[in-house]
Amino acid sequence: MRLFRMSLFLVLIGGLVLFSCSEDKKDDGTNATDTPPEGVSITEIEVPPALLQSTNQYAQMAVGTINFVNSFKGYVGFFNPNVGLQSDTDGPPWVYTWSDGGLTITLTITIEDNQYHWVLTFNGTDGEMQYNNFVMYEAWQNLDGTYGKLVVYDPEYQNISSEWTWVQDDQGVITVTFINHYDQSKIIVTQNQDLSGTLEVYENNILTMKISWNADGSGNWWTYDDDGTLTGSGSWT
Repeated sequence: MRLFRMSLFLVLIGGLVLFSCSEDKKDDGTNATDTPPEGVSITEIEVPPALLQSTNQYAQMAVGTINFVNSFKGYVGFFNPNVGLQSDTDGPPWVYTWSDGGLTITLTITIEDNQYHWVLTFNGTDGEMQYNNFVMYEAWQNLDGTYGKLVVYDPEYQNISSEWTWVQDDQGVITVTFINHYDQSKIIVTQNQDLSGTLEVYENNILTMKISWNADGSGNWWTYDDDGTLTGSGSWT
Protein backbone atom coordinates (compact mmCIF):
# COMPACT_ATOMS: atom_id res chain seq x y z
CA MET A 1 0.00 0.00 0.00
CA ARG A 2 1.59 3.22 -1.18
CA LEU A 3 1.42 6.17 1.20
CA PHE A 4 1.60 9.78 0.14
CA ARG A 5 5.17 11.04 0.10
CA MET A 6 5.36 13.28 3.13
CA SER A 7 8.15 15.30 1.57
CA LEU A 8 5.52 17.00 -0.54
CA PHE A 9 4.13 18.59 2.62
CA LEU A 10 7.50 20.17 3.33
CA VAL A 11 7.88 21.97 0.02
CA LEU A 12 8.44 25.65 0.76
CA ILE A 13 6.92 25.37 4.25
CA GLY A 14 10.24 26.34 5.81
CA GLY A 15 10.25 29.50 3.74
CA LEU A 16 6.71 30.60 4.53
CA VAL A 17 6.36 33.62 6.78
CA LEU A 18 2.77 34.28 7.80
CA PHE A 19 2.06 37.93 7.26
CA SER A 20 -1.21 39.57 8.23
CA CYS A 21 -3.79 38.64 5.62
CA SER A 22 -6.36 40.84 3.98
CA GLU A 23 -9.97 40.16 4.79
CA ASP A 24 -11.61 37.63 2.50
CA LYS A 25 -13.85 40.03 0.62
CA LYS A 26 -15.08 39.88 -2.95
CA ASP A 27 -15.08 43.03 -5.03
CA ASP A 28 -18.11 43.50 -7.25
CA GLY A 29 -15.97 45.58 -9.59
CA THR A 30 -18.10 48.73 -9.35
CA ASN A 31 -15.17 50.82 -8.11
CA ALA A 32 -12.46 48.70 -9.69
CA THR A 33 -11.04 51.54 -11.80
CA ASP A 34 -11.27 54.18 -9.05
CA THR A 35 -9.58 52.65 -6.02
CA PRO A 36 -6.96 49.92 -5.62
CA PRO A 37 -8.12 46.56 -4.24
CA GLU A 38 -7.74 45.94 -0.51
CA GLY A 39 -5.55 42.93 -1.28
CA VAL A 40 -5.72 39.45 -2.70
CA SER A 41 -8.92 37.74 -1.47
CA ILE A 42 -8.05 34.08 -1.17
CA THR A 43 -10.52 31.21 -1.08
CA GLU A 44 -9.42 28.45 1.27
CA ILE A 45 -10.59 24.86 1.60
CA GLU A 46 -12.56 24.30 4.81
CA VAL A 47 -12.13 21.01 6.68
CA PRO A 48 -15.29 19.37 8.13
CA PRO A 49 -15.07 19.18 11.94
CA ALA A 50 -15.74 15.43 11.87
CA LEU A 51 -12.82 14.89 9.50
CA LEU A 52 -10.53 16.77 11.86
CA GLN A 53 -11.51 14.39 14.66
CA SER A 54 -11.01 11.17 12.68
CA THR A 55 -8.11 8.93 13.71
CA ASN A 56 -7.93 7.18 10.34
CA GLN A 57 -4.53 7.69 8.72
CA TYR A 58 -6.02 8.69 5.37
CA ALA A 59 -8.43 11.12 7.00
CA GLN A 60 -5.47 12.67 8.79
CA MET A 61 -3.53 12.68 5.54
CA ALA A 62 -6.39 14.54 3.88
CA VAL A 63 -6.39 17.14 6.67
CA GLY A 64 -2.62 17.58 6.41
CA THR A 65 -2.77 17.95 2.64
CA ILE A 66 -5.59 20.52 2.87
CA ASN A 67 -3.64 22.52 5.45
CA PHE A 68 -0.62 22.46 3.16
CA VAL A 69 -2.63 23.60 0.14
CA ASN A 70 -4.14 26.39 2.24
CA SER A 71 -0.64 27.59 3.15
CA PHE A 72 -0.72 29.98 0.20
CA LYS A 73 -2.56 32.38 2.53
CA GLY A 74 0.87 33.06 4.03
CA TYR A 75 1.85 34.95 0.89
CA VAL A 76 -1.14 37.31 0.86
CA GLY A 77 0.59 39.89 3.05
CA PHE A 78 3.24 40.43 0.38
CA PHE A 79 0.59 42.07 -1.81
CA ASN A 80 -0.43 44.63 0.81
CA PRO A 81 1.67 47.83 0.81
CA ASN A 82 2.98 49.07 4.14
CA VAL A 83 0.35 50.70 6.31
CA GLY A 84 -0.10 54.35 5.38
CA LEU A 85 1.94 54.07 2.19
CA GLN A 86 0.45 56.00 -0.71
CA SER A 87 0.66 55.02 -4.36
CA ASP A 88 3.22 56.85 -6.49
CA THR A 89 0.51 57.13 -9.17
CA ASP A 90 -3.22 57.89 -9.22
CA GLY A 91 -3.86 54.51 -10.85
CA PRO A 92 -4.53 52.25 -12.36
CA PRO A 93 -1.81 51.17 -12.33
CA TRP A 94 -1.07 51.78 -8.66
CA VAL A 95 2.61 51.70 -7.78
CA TYR A 96 3.93 51.45 -4.21
CA THR A 97 7.63 51.62 -3.35
CA TRP A 98 9.33 51.06 -0.01
CA SER A 99 12.70 49.97 1.38
CA ASP A 100 13.65 47.08 3.63
CA GLY A 101 17.34 47.19 4.52
CA GLY A 102 19.23 47.03 1.25
CA LEU A 103 16.14 46.12 -0.74
CA THR A 104 13.87 48.40 -2.69
CA ILE A 105 10.50 46.73 -3.10
CA THR A 106 7.95 47.80 -5.69
CA LEU A 107 4.34 46.63 -5.74
CA THR A 108 2.45 47.33 -8.95
CA ILE A 109 -1.29 46.72 -9.20
CA THR A 110 -2.99 46.87 -12.58
CA ILE A 111 -6.33 45.86 -14.09
CA GLU A 112 -6.10 43.57 -17.11
CA ASP A 113 -8.84 41.52 -18.79
CA ASN A 114 -11.31 41.97 -15.92
CA GLN A 115 -8.65 40.92 -13.40
CA TYR A 116 -6.51 42.60 -10.81
CA HIS A 117 -2.82 41.87 -11.34
CA TRP A 118 -0.23 42.27 -8.57
CA VAL A 119 3.53 42.21 -9.24
CA LEU A 120 6.11 42.45 -6.45
CA THR A 121 9.59 43.37 -7.68
CA PHE A 122 12.90 43.36 -5.75
CA ASN A 123 15.92 45.55 -6.39
CA GLY A 124 19.11 45.69 -4.34
CA THR A 125 20.34 43.13 -1.85
CA ASP A 126 18.94 41.26 1.12
CA GLY A 127 22.44 40.54 2.40
CA GLU A 128 22.66 37.20 0.61
CA MET A 129 21.45 37.77 -2.93
CA GLN A 130 21.56 40.65 -5.38
CA TYR A 131 18.33 41.50 -7.20
CA ASN A 132 17.95 43.43 -10.41
CA ASN A 133 14.29 44.18 -11.07
CA PHE A 134 13.45 40.59 -10.11
CA VAL A 135 9.77 39.62 -9.93
CA MET A 136 9.49 37.65 -6.69
CA TYR A 137 5.70 37.20 -6.41
CA GLU A 138 2.81 37.65 -8.78
CA ALA A 139 -0.95 37.25 -8.39
CA TRP A 140 -4.12 37.59 -10.42
CA GLN A 141 -7.75 37.72 -9.31
CA ASN A 142 -11.05 38.25 -11.09
CA LEU A 143 -12.79 41.46 -10.08
CA ASP A 144 -15.60 39.40 -8.51
CA GLY A 145 -13.14 37.22 -6.57
CA THR A 146 -14.25 33.91 -8.08
CA TYR A 147 -10.85 33.07 -9.59
CA GLY A 148 -7.31 33.71 -8.47
CA LYS A 149 -3.75 32.64 -9.07
CA LEU A 150 -0.55 33.15 -7.08
CA VAL A 151 2.95 32.46 -8.40
CA VAL A 152 6.19 32.31 -6.41
CA TYR A 153 9.49 32.71 -8.25
CA ASP A 154 12.93 31.39 -7.31
CA PRO A 155 15.61 34.11 -7.47
CA GLU A 156 18.45 31.59 -7.52
CA TYR A 157 17.24 29.61 -10.53
CA GLN A 158 15.26 32.46 -12.13
CA ASN A 159 12.14 30.38 -12.63
CA ILE A 160 8.75 29.54 -11.10
CA SER A 161 9.03 27.50 -7.93
CA SER A 162 5.35 27.01 -7.11
CA GLU A 163 1.87 28.24 -7.91
CA TRP A 164 -1.65 28.06 -6.57
CA THR A 165 -4.96 28.64 -8.35
CA TRP A 166 -8.41 28.81 -6.77
CA VAL A 167 -11.81 28.81 -8.46
CA GLN A 168 -15.35 29.06 -7.11
CA ASP A 169 -18.14 28.08 -9.52
CA ASP A 170 -21.79 29.16 -9.63
CA GLN A 171 -22.75 26.26 -7.34
CA GLY A 172 -20.31 27.31 -4.64
CA VAL A 173 -17.88 24.47 -5.39
CA ILE A 174 -14.30 25.52 -4.62
CA THR A 175 -11.26 24.00 -6.32
CA VAL A 176 -7.71 24.83 -5.24
CA THR A 177 -4.73 23.53 -7.21
CA PHE A 178 -1.11 23.55 -6.05
CA ILE A 179 1.80 22.87 -8.43
CA ASN A 180 5.40 22.34 -7.33
CA HIS A 181 7.53 23.08 -10.39
CA TYR A 182 10.66 21.51 -8.94
CA ASP A 183 9.39 17.93 -8.91
CA GLN A 184 6.30 18.39 -11.13
CA SER A 185 3.94 17.32 -8.36
CA LYS A 186 0.38 18.61 -8.19
CA ILE A 187 -2.43 18.56 -5.63
CA ILE A 188 -6.05 19.30 -6.56
CA VAL A 189 -8.57 19.76 -3.74
CA THR A 190 -12.29 20.25 -4.37
CA GLN A 191 -14.81 21.28 -1.72
CA ASN A 192 -18.58 21.14 -2.06
CA GLN A 193 -21.00 23.42 -0.23
CA ASP A 194 -21.67 20.79 2.46
CA LEU A 195 -17.87 20.55 3.07
CA SER A 196 -17.58 17.12 1.46
CA GLY A 197 -14.79 16.94 -1.06
CA THR A 198 -11.95 15.15 -2.82
CA LEU A 199 -8.23 15.52 -3.22
CA GLU A 200 -5.96 14.11 -5.88
CA VAL A 201 -2.16 13.93 -5.83
CA TYR A 202 -0.22 13.75 -9.10
CA GLU A 203 3.47 13.14 -9.66
CA ASN A 204 4.74 13.75 -13.19
CA ASN A 205 1.09 14.04 -14.28
CA ILE A 206 0.28 10.55 -12.97
CA LEU A 207 -2.39 10.14 -10.31
CA THR A 208 -0.74 8.56 -7.25
CA MET A 209 -3.40 9.06 -4.58
CA LYS A 210 -7.04 10.06 -4.26
CA ILE A 211 -9.07 10.68 -1.10
CA SER A 212 -12.72 11.61 -0.85
CA TRP A 213 -14.66 12.53 2.28
CA ASN A 214 -18.22 13.23 3.31
CA ALA A 215 -19.55 16.00 5.50
CA ASP A 216 -19.90 13.50 8.38
CA GLY A 217 -16.16 12.75 8.30
CA SER A 218 -16.35 9.34 6.61
CA GLY A 219 -14.47 8.73 3.39
CA ASN A 220 -12.64 6.59 0.86
CA TRP A 221 -9.07 6.38 -0.41
CA TRP A 222 -7.18 4.95 -3.40
CA THR A 223 -3.41 4.66 -4.02
CA TYR A 224 -1.55 4.08 -7.28
CA ASP A 225 1.99 3.21 -8.33
CA ASP A 226 4.25 5.33 -10.55
CA ASP A 227 2.52 3.97 -13.64
CA GLY A 228 -0.93 4.93 -12.37
CA THR A 229 -1.97 1.34 -11.57
CA LEU A 230 -4.26 0.93 -8.56
CA THR A 231 -2.36 -0.60 -5.63
CA GLY A 232 -4.82 -0.22 -2.77
CA SER A 233 -8.14 1.22 -1.68
CA GLY A 234 -10.29 1.40 1.39
CA SER A 235 -12.72 3.46 3.44
CA TRP A 236 -13.33 4.74 6.94
CA THR A 237 -16.43 5.70 8.89
